[in-house]
Amino acid sequence: MKHKKLSPRRGTGRTVLSILVMMVVALLLIFSVQLVRTKMLQNAQNLGDALAQSYAVEEELNLKSLTNSAILASQYVNELTSSGSSTEDIQQWLSGYFGKLSDTIGDGLVDPYAVIGGEFVAANPWEGDEDYRYQDTLWYQQALEANGQAVCGDVYSDVITGNLIFTISISLERDGDVFAMDVFLQNKNTQNTASTLPEGSSYYLCDHDGTLLTSISAYETDPQTLQQFADYLMERIRDGTLSSYDATFTGVAGDTRGAYYQELSNGWTVILTIPINTILMGDQNTVFLLLTGISIFLFITLSFLIIRDWLQNRRMKRADDTTHMLGDSFYAIFRVNFRDGVYEGIKISDDMQKVLPPSGDYTLIMNSICALVKSSTYQEFQQSFSLESIRQRVELGVADFGGDFQRRFDGVYRWVNIRTLYDPEVAPDEVILCFRDVDAEKRQELQHTIILQEALEAAKKGTRAKSDFFSRMSHDMRTPLNAIIGCCQLAKKSCAQGDLDQVGSSLKKIEFAGDQLLGLINDILELSRAEAGRSTVEAKPFDLRTLLNNTVEIFQVRATDENKELVTSLDLEQTMVLGDQQKLSQILNNLLSNAIKYTNPGDTIRLEVKQFAFQKFNKYQIIVEDTGVGMSETFLEHLFEPYSRETSFSPHSTVGTGLGMPIVKSLVQQLSGEISVESTLGVGSKFTVTIPLPSSEETAEHPSTPRQAPFDWTGRQILVAEDNDLNREILTELLEELGVRVLAATEGMDAVRVFAATKPYSVDVILMDMQMPEMDGCQAATAIRGLDREDAGWVPIIAVTANAFAEDIDKTTKAGMNAHVSKPIDFTLLAQTIQKCVAERDAH
Repeated sequence: MKHKKLSPRRGTGRTVLSILVMMVVALLLIFSVQLVRTKMLQNAQNLGDALAQSYAVEEELNLKSLTNSAILASQYVNELTSSGSSTEDIQQWLSGYFGKLSDTIGDGLVDPYAVIGGEFVAANPWEGDEDYRYQDTLWYQQALEANGQAVCGDVYSDVITGNLIFTISISLERDGDVFAMDVFLQNKNTQNTASTLPEGSSYYLCDHDGTLLTSISAYETDPQTLQQFADYLMERIRDGTLSSYDATFTGVAGDTRGAYYQELSNGWTVILTIPINTILMGDQNTVFLLLTGISIFLFITLSFLIIRDWLQNRRMKRADDTTHMLGDSFYAIFRVNFRDGVYEGIKISDDMQKVLPPSGDYTLIMNSICALVKSSTYQEFQQSFSLESIRQRVELGVADFGGDFQRRFDGVYRWVNIRTLYDPEVAPDEVILCFRDVDAEKRQELQHTIILQEALEAAKKGTRAKSDFFSRMSHDMRTPLNAIIGCCQLAKKSCAQGDLDQVGSSLKKIEFAGDQLLGLINDILELSRAEAGRSTVEAKPFDLRTLLNNTVEIFQVRATDENKELVTSLDLEQTMVLGDQQKLSQILNNLLSNAIKYTNPGDTIRLEVKQFAFQKFNKYQIIVEDTGVGMSETFLEHLFEPYSRETSFSPHSTVGTGLGMPIVKSLVQQLSGEISVESTLGVGSKFTVTIPLPSSEETAEHPSTPRQAPFDWTGRQILVAEDNDLNREILTELLEELGVRVLAATEGMDAVRVFAATKPYSVDVILMDMQMPEMDGCQAATAIRGLDREDAGWVPIIAVTANAFAEDIDKTTKAGMNAHVSKPIDFTLLAQTIQKCVAERDAH
């Protein structure tokens, strides 16, 4: 078959047509690239704005947390001032509070201080604070004007460190008193905790004046250059230059970047900058354009050969192109002519192919899809995607519209994203209606939201728990403190009236309340140490039977006085064991104390101890059972929670802190034991503790102790090192009553000087406090032992301190001290300790 020759005119016409078609295709490719670029920039803006907003929320939470800490501290200072505490007491409290706050949020972040009665009191006093003109400061004036409300001041440079800080200040109940807390912004602990910034991105935090407070910069440059760069960004943010999605600027390193920002409620601004190359695929963008150009060239070359087929199969090509572009992402695609109200199915989901023809009236799509959406979404879906709504959006120039909804697939609802895409240049009378399965992404997003909500609830719960803890602790400590203060007032009045019996009665009550307060403090310290994991377990030989008998003997007197029966049953074969005698004694004391406390006159308390073999260790089962008030099943679930106390009705009032059983459980766990409870309300309780204790080869020896002559105090000389004037005065008077001559030292360095000035062997004993200014007790003891004199290693040194834990005793031993006596001082025990140390020294 011969082919007809094309006339020049016809050939020219096809060439012109081919050129025109290729130009249109080229324009479409350019437009697509530009559309992709625009979309990528818009998505980057959404991401950047979301990140900036999240960092802003984090900064807001940090400021709120610091403000809450300041408010809590001001409440305690109010309580101290209202109770008549001295400025020294307040300064000590501020120092302690600063230490606890530093342990919580990090060192060097805050510095608390206060104005009390016209006097400036600081947790960390600095040189010249006595001349500090706090009246002229802005933080002081703002606090007075705020009338009890917390005020976060503006950022300024600290006169001492030169670092940027701002001050949170609160006026106190007494006129002119103010609590304040400096917050150091340039401390490493204040940096934003964002760990995954986009690649090459930078983070800046500026105050309302544009001062750079914190930065995580992609550039390695000096602070002055960073500040100039921050000023440049803030200026362009204020004039709106950086508000558009495609707005860019030149960074410090000459790269092109986009900026995203969020303003905090206090006027600070969070700024995030991202390189444009990172947004637009970096170097891959050049490769993409090169491949696009090659594709266009090849397409133009081949188009001359396939132009006839392309014209004949234009519709198929159009559908195929659309399917290839969107098919992987969308499970259903339709071209909708909103003028004529008809559709053309480019891709139809499997479950809709039976009810939807390839083309037809648009109402068929709406009726089919609306039958599958959830009933709660039906009305909104029908209204949003009706032909009338689509026409209105087209008139307004909305190119992309859609959202997520739940659609039924084979009886199961899944999340689906629907979109209408409109381009007036490509199809002025049509929109693309497409559907994409986003169930996995949506559920992950919802799960992430749930996790965030749970984390927020956990944070709120933790805050409430801390608040409850301090509230209860304050209440339980106030009770014995009120008794002590009240009895002191009664004792003064009775002393003035000459009623010595009433004075003695008041002193006994003061002693009882003091013991109660000491027990509460010990319980709190023991519980906090256990929670922090700082409690240590010793393994020393001791006689278990002796420990049990001594413990029962203590409580037997109390039980008899209260008309209660305490019965003991000991079934032991090996009584010499290795373990922590102190912790086991504490467990027994708590269990027996509670048993006696929660029983009525006539009730019975039974202590039963059994021994049974278990592998290479022996196990000892301790049972404390009573016929007392018992506990409800509901309360048993919370028995081992701190401060848990059951409200019950009985003939006596129940006094307790709610810390005993949590401490018991902690001690049992530390000893690798187990504890169980059985209790019935109104019948009684049974506590069973099982602890493994290896046997000790040592045997209990009780040698007869020869009668010793009474200790002669006359002529003894004792050096007392104590920085607290009242404690030093009391200890001096008690020792002088025994006939002792006392040498006083006000702190550690003074103790070394006083001892060095005495004649050798003239000082019999040194009583050393631990926490003293300039030089603490351990340092002073080490210095004394290192003196070049004959009695430096001869003289006994006894530690007298409130630090009563095992590691504290270990520190005193390493410092060369001979013994350890805890505060508050039991003078009888102190006298016995002095006699023992002197006897041991003389024996050598």
